[in-house]
This record gives sequence, structure tokens and C-alpha cells, in this order.
Amino acid sequence: MEGTMTSTRNFLNTTEETYNDEEKLLNSWLLVASPWPVAAILTGYLTFVLWLGPRLMASRKPYELKLPMMVYNLYQVIYNGCLVGWFFTHPTAISYIMQHGCHPLDPKENPLRTELHLASWCYLFAKIVDMIDTIFMILRKKNSHVTFLHLYHHTSMVAFSWLSVKYIQAEQGIVLGVLNSFVHVVMYTYYFLAGLGPEVQKFLWWKKYITKLQLTQFVFAIAFMVYLFYNNCSVSQIYNVIWVTNVGVIMALFVNFYIQTYIKKPSAKKTT
Repeated sequence: MEGTMTSTRNFLNTTEETYNDEEKLLNSWLLVASPWPVAAILTGYLTFVLWLGPRLMASRKPYELKLPMMVYNLYQVIYNGCLVGWFFTHPTAISYIMQHGCHPLDPKENPLRTELHLASWCYLFAKIVDMIDTIFMILRKKNSHVTFLHLYHHTSMVAFSWLSVKYIQAEQGIVLGVLNSFVHVVMYTYYFLAGLGPEVQKFLWWKKYITKLQLTQFVFAIAFMVYLFYNNCSVSQIYNVIWVTNVGVIMALFVNFYIQTYIKKPSAKKTT
């Protein structure tokens, strides 16, 4: 394994055609070469959750899906945990980001370049898998949970993650990707434990704090990208514009969700 990684690094660093080699490497990975596969996935996803799924389920009883959801939640915890674990256990990842987070090394001199590309691709794959959440909602006839926030969040994360992997390739994005993966570890750990039944659910007092953790994540993400912009860091301004806008929209929707769920509804119950 180490020999393979070393060979890959040497390959990228010992040629004057590094950029071309990077493009060939990225295009050899699933879903990266062309936008059409990801566009087809998003189109199929939206078609199913907005039209086909509800029509198919209209005359059917909701599926329970307890076992598939438990497996899915556990998968999410393990997969996202691996992404976080890679970053914190890698011998040079943290030190590299701390030293070169604003101004990355020239790609020809960066020994982490391939691994950062691979981490970004793994993150893209995670965002695609996230959409299975909505499929479960439709099959369980929880259509009211399929809100604009939910759909915008999932579709925009897949679309912009693909753009980042294919074209923008901002190494600084690993910071936000790891943070988001950590939030998913916490969130899906809660879902997995909640699925174990009432005996465990009574101890899960921290549900609303998951939303607070998500909001904190968004604040940090925007602050981080503002830092990159005002310090003239070597990062595409397209990256900053895309992700500040996207995170800002998602954050506004999450704030509204938090207000409606944890502030207005409890207050309404007290006054009735």
C-alpha cells in the first residue's frame, strides 16, 4: 500500500506534464470525467422523490425499513468516521494544511496532492450516498419530511462537490469536508441509536444540539472562506463564491428550521 502511494506521488512529481497527468488521473475515477452521470443521478433522484415515488406509494402501506435504515446509519458513521480518521491520523495532513492552507505548494512539489484529490472524491461519493435518506422517507410515506431545505441541501452538495473535484480542486476544501464528515458521524450515530428502540431513545436528550452543531459548522465554513478571501489566499474565487453562497442558503434554511421546530412549536404548546 505504502509502495503504491509512493509510486503515485513520484509519478506526479517527476514530470513536466503534472497538470495533464492529474486530469487523466481524476478522469479515470468514477463519475468525474463527464457531468452527465452526476446529472443523471440528480435527475433520477428528483424524479423519484417528487413524482414517481409518491405515485408508487399512493396505494401502498408504508414500508418499515428498520433493518435497511440501521445498516445505512451504521455505514454512514463508519464511512464518515474513516474520512475524519484519515485526516487526523495521517502523518502530514494536519501539518500541511496548517503550513500551506492559505498558499498550497506547487502541485509538482506537493506529496499530498493525490491523496487530497482522492479525499475530495470520497467526499463526493458520500454526498451521493446521503440522498438515500430521501428514498427512505418516500418509501415510509414520510413525504412531509421532504422539504425544500432537504432537497436543496442534498442536490446542491452533490452538484457543487462534483464541480470542486472536477474543476476547482481547492486543497483548502479538505478542512470543510472533514468538518462536515464529523457532523455526519454525530448525526448518524444519533439516528442509529434512536433506531434501537425506546429503551435507548429515552437517553437521547441531545437531538436539538445536532442542529446547533450543524449551524456552528456553517458559521465556521463561511468564516473560513472569508478568511481565504481577505488574506488573498491561493484559492479560486469561484470556489469562495460557490460555497459561501451555497452554505449561506443552507444555513438560512437551517435557522428557519430550528426556529420553527425548537422555538415556535414549544412556545405554541405552552400557550394552548
